[in-house]
Amino acid sequence: MLGPVLIVITLVLAVPVAVMVGGMIWSALLGFLLVGDAERRAEAQPS
Repeated sequence: MLGPVLIVITLVLAVPVAVMVGGMIWSALLGFLLVGDAERRAEAQPS
């Protein structure tokens, strides 16, 4: 009886948290990598 309860707790709590943390890490990494490119493009454009 304990097995199904643990599976439900994992699916309800751990998986969504892991997805959100993964999205946070992916967004931070992408922002960190692309900010330099955005700054170079902004400097190259005439005012």
